[in-house]
Amino acid sequence: MPKLSRVPVTIADVVAVARAGERVTLSSVAERDLSASRAIVEAVLADRVPVYGLNTELGAGRDIVVSAERLEEFQRRTLRNSSGGIGPALSDEQTRALIFTRLVGFTRGGAGVTPALAHAYLAMLNDGPLPYVPRTGSVGAADLTHLAAVASAVSHVFQPHEALAALSGNSFSVGVGALVLDELARVVTTSDLVVALSVSALRAHSTGGSASPFSEPVQRAHPAVGQAASAARIRAALADAEVGSVQDPVSFRSAPQVNGALADAVSAAAAVVTLELNARSENPLVDLESGSMVSGGNFQALSLALAYEQLRLALAHVAVTSERRLSKLSALGATARRAGETRVPGLLWYSGAALVSELRHLANPVTLAAPTLSEGVEDHSSNAAVALQLLERSVALTRSVLAIEAVSAVELLGLVDGPALAPRTAELVVSIESLLGAGTPAHELLPRAEELLEAAATPPVVSGVQPLDDEI
Repeated sequence: MPKLSRVPVTIADVVAVARAGERVTLSSVAERDLSASRAIVEAVLADRVPVYGLNTELGAGRDIVVSAERLEEFQRRTLRNSSGGIGPALSDEQTRALIFTRLVGFTRGGAGVTPALAHAYLAMLNDGPLPYVPRTGSVGAADLTHLAAVASAVSHVFQPHEALAALSGNSFSVGVGALVLDELARVVTTSDLVVALSVSALRAHSTGGSASPFSEPVQRAHPAVGQAASAARIRAALADAEVGSVQDPVSFRSAPQVNGALADAVSAAAAVVTLELNARSENPLVDLESGSMVSGGNFQALSLALAYEQLRLALAHVAVTSERRLSKLSALGATARRAGETRVPGLLWYSGAALVSELRHLANPVTLAAPTLSEGVEDHSSNAAVALQLLERSVALTRSVLAIEAVSAVELLGLVDGPALAPRTAELVVSIESLLGAGTPAHELLPRAEELLEAAATPPVVSGVQPLDDEI
C-alpha cells in the first residue's frame, strides 16, 4: 500500500495506484509537512503582503489586490474560470493517476493547502466517485483544465490560495505519462521479440537470418545500454548463434541499434517523469525551508514535453524498420500466397504501411506551437499534455505494426520446418498459430496478437520504478 511521506514516489507507485487500485495513505511526516506548509500561507496572508494568486488576481490581473472579504469568492471564480476542458473523459486509470499525482504534490509542501483538502483528494482517490475529467484543454503550463475538473468535484470549501494551489501542477502530463512509460517498457521488449521471429522466418525461407549482428563482440564494440540489452533479448529468443547470410538488410541487422535507442529514450523520459513527480512545481511556491511564498516558473514542463517528443520519434523509427522487415517477409511469402497456402491477408502489409504513415506525422514536434497569450503575461507554454496525447496514439500504432510483423513471421514459420527457437518464443509461435488456424479475421487477429506478444515479453527495469516501501 503506497504510503506518502518524504520517500520519492516512483512510476511503479503511480501504476499500482492507477491500474491496480491500491489504496493510498498519508504518513505522519506527510501530515506534519502539510500543516507546516499551510501555516506559512496563513502567516503570509496575515501580513497582508501582496502575493500572486494568494491575495491578487491571476495572469494579467496580477497587480489587482483581492480584498479579504472576496477571498472565498475568488477561490470559486478561479475554479470556474479554469473549468474549460472539452472532449471525452479520461479513463478511470488516467483519472486516478491524475488525482494521485496532485496529491503527491500536496504532500511535498509546495502547495500550502489545508490537510483537509489533501484528505478530500485522498478520499476521492480511494473511495470515489471519480470525476468526469475532459481530455483536452492543457497547454503545458500546469494542467489547469484537468485539475479544475478534479477540484470542482471535491467536497470541500476552498480556503484562501487553495484553488490556485489545486491547479498548480502538471499532474496529467506526469501521472498519465507514467502510465504510458509503463506501456512503453513492454513495447521495448516486444519489439525485440518480434525481430527474433522475423530473423527466424528469414532463416527458414532464405539464406538470410544471421545472428552475427546481435553477437556479444558486436555489442562490446558499441557499448550503448539499450542496444546491448536489445541484442541480448534477441539472442535469447533465437536460442542459437547461427550465422546465416553474409549480410542481411539494415532493418534486420541494425534492429538492436533502433530498438535500443527507444529503450534509452524510455529510460531518459522515466528520469524526467520521476523528477517531476517528486518536485514542487507550484506558483507561488510555499518554501518550507525559508518559511516564505515565492514566485517562480517550475510549472514550465519543457523537459517533460521534449522527452515525449523524443519518444514519438523513436517509436516512428521502430515502426518504420518493422514495416521494412514486413515487406521482406511479404516477398518471401509471395509463392505461398499464389498457391493459396497462406492465412494472413497479403494486404495486411498495406495496413502496416498506413499505420507507419500516421506515425511519421505524429513524430513531428508540437511543443513549438503558438503559445497562449493573456495580455502579454502567459507568453510561452510547453504543450506537454498535447505531446503526451500524441505519444499515446504513437504507442498504440506501433504495437499494431509490430503485431502485423509478428503474425506474418509466424505464418512463414508454419509453412516449413523452421529453425530452433527458445522455449518462450516457440510457445508464442504456437499461440499465434492457433489464431491463424482458427481463421481469425484481421481486425480481431491484431489485438489478440498484441496481447500475446506483451504477455511473452518481460519489461526491462527502467530507472526510478521501484515502489514505495518505507517512511522517513
